Order: sequence, then C-alpha cells, then structure tokens
Amino acid sequence: MGGMFHPTSKGVFDGRIIGLNNSEDITLYIINNGVNQLKIPVNYTSPGIEYYIGFGTGYEEGQKLRVLLEKDTSNQMSLNKKIECLSFLLKKQETCRLLLSIESFLDNIKYWGEFSISNATIEEVEKLLNEDKIQRAINKVFIYLKKRFYLKSLIEFYIIYQALKKIREKKKKDKEYAVIKELEKIKIEIRNFISSKEKRG
Repeated sequence: MGGMFHPTSKGVFDGRIIGLNNSEDITLYIINNGVNQLKIPVNYTSPGIEYYIGFGTGYEEGQKLRVLLEKDTSNQMSLNKKIECLSFLLKKQETCRLLLSIESFLDNIKYWGEFSISNATIEEVEKLLNEDKIQRAINKVFIYLKKRFYLKSLIEFYIIYQALKKIREKKKKDKEYAVIKELEKIKIEIRNFISSKEKRG
C-alpha cells in the first residue's frame, strides 16, 4: 500500500461512489442526510475543508456517471447492476494496483455482462494449475476478462484473486499455517469458474 491520499483526492474518491449510487443532486443529498453524515475518514484532520471540497466535486462526477449508465441502451443489465459494477471499478482505482481504466470500460459497456472463453485459454490455465502455478493461472484469467471488458465476470473472479492473496498474507504471519489444502481449494474454484462461465455468462 502507498501513502495516504491528499484530503481533496480522498474526498473525490468517496464522493464519486456516493454520487453514483444516489439519484439526488448534491444539495438534496446534504439536506436529507446532513453534513454530519459526511464523516472525515480516519487519519484525516478536522475540520476537513479540503476533503469536503473534493467530496462535492466527486459527487458531481458520480452523478454524471449515473446519468451515462441510465442512458445506456447497449447493455441489458439493470441500472442497479451497472452501478454495482462501476462502483467496483471506482473502489479498485483507489486501492488496487490492477489499473482498471474507467474510461475504457465505459466505452465498452455493452460487454460487461458477456462471457465466452476459448478452449485454448482453458487449456493454458489448466496447464498452469497442474504445474501449481496458481498465481499465473489467476493472472491469465484476470487479464483475459479485463481485456474483453467482461466486468460482471471479472468481479466474480476477483473473489478468487483476493482469496489467494489472503492465504499468502496468513502464511507470512504464521509459518506453521498449512497452505496446501487451501491452495487446492483455490485451484478447484478456478476450474469451476472457467468451466461454468459458458453457462453463467
């Protein structure tokens, strides 16, 4: 993890997600929820003027993104599902090194709910799993989903991505932690994911 964001930047991040998830404009949001609901995150100093300025800017950006999703006709997913997917991307922009571009995904929104996977890719992933190269197998699937803008599936697969990360973090803290069974479970989850996507996509 890197250092803390500037208060204004942190406000923009938070505001975008909340603005995206609300149909009210910023004035109504504050009237209905009160300024006290806009709590400054831990480790940021009061009175938080810079954070609030960033929040307002971010909220307006989130509202524009919401309108864009409302007007989209290329994707038959519900508005709530589209908002859920875009919220995921916004959160990952702040905390993850996966560098998920909001603009490129918005340009390809019609693919968010789609999925198809080639036999060649499945074979490559299987080969990596048989060689116990689990991280490489996960990366291959993740990149495959990302390049094709299969956002709904990417979000589902991210759970597996995170599970492997947690296993490694636990192993660092506890050298006695037996990872073999847990890693085998991850391999099964990856196999289930790629084999069932044709049906679930």
